[in-house]
Amino acid sequence: MNPGLNPSDTGAAELLANLSIQTIVLVAFALTLMRSMLLSIKSRSAHAKPGDVNPTSRGIAEILESLIIAGVLVFLIIRPFFVQAFFIPSESMEPTLMGHDQGSEHDLTPSHEDSIHDHIFVNKLVYRYSEPKHGDIIVFKAPLQADAEDLNAGRPQRENILIKRLIGIGPDTIEVKEGTTKDGKPAYFVYRNNVRLDEPYIKEPLSDPQSPQAIFAVNQPLHLQRGQLFVMGDNRNNSNDSRYWGVLDRSRVIGKASLIFFPVNRIRVLH
Repeated sequence: MNPGLNPSDTGAAELLANLSIQTIVLVAFALTLMRSMLLSIKSRSAHAKPGDVNPTSRGIAEILESLIIAGVLVFLIIRPFFVQAFFIPSESMEPTLMGHDQGSEHDLTPSHEDSIHDHIFVNKLVYRYSEPKHGDIIVFKAPLQADAEDLNAGRPQRENILIKRLIGIGPDTIEVKEGTTKDGKPAYFVYRNNVRLDEPYIKEPLSDPQSPQAIFAVNQPLHLQRGQLFVMGDNRNNSNDSRYWGVLDRSRVIGKASLIFFPVNRIRVLH
């Protein structure tokens, strides 16, 4: 699975959150027809006036009207322009955003005692009036070259939706280079404009040596141009990020991850 974000995984929450506009319009039209049919059912009460609607039918019609209004508001206004729900399918942003299943996916990953996948709200409005900032957790449409999974499987590459932490913003200079941890062990660290970053949010130090596929900003400075971003996962040793596929264009950013809303015990604002 591509380390990143999935807006359309199975489950009621994801299915509802990602219904297409055509589906929403069709459902709203069907509910409107049902409402009209209910309002055409006349009351048979002896005390009813001519044209009075059956009380039960009128009550159901009012509920349907509320559903239509709420559905149009949420799915055609709020979701496209303000907030959208997403599901975290992989470990690439752990421990900030959890996304693993019980056991292990392969020999290189640890075995987990449980399954946990965070569900988050993404603010799609914030970057319409402001610019992304260092440290933001952003959701974006990745370029084709980021889809290593389909490439390795011989399938056409796709522009997947991913989530990563924003490390560099043009005209920053980013470099991932060797150093030592506090206990003297060799590891790699991220430098921005020649200053080593303090990153308490990462799962563990970057492994030494880095993967030979990590060719961008690794052991050499990468100078970002204006409008270019450099992103990395918090689980640095299990993340398909800018080290592997290069810079991200600012125009590809969808929004900022703002809140974990499920599981209940992990509800929190993201920083």
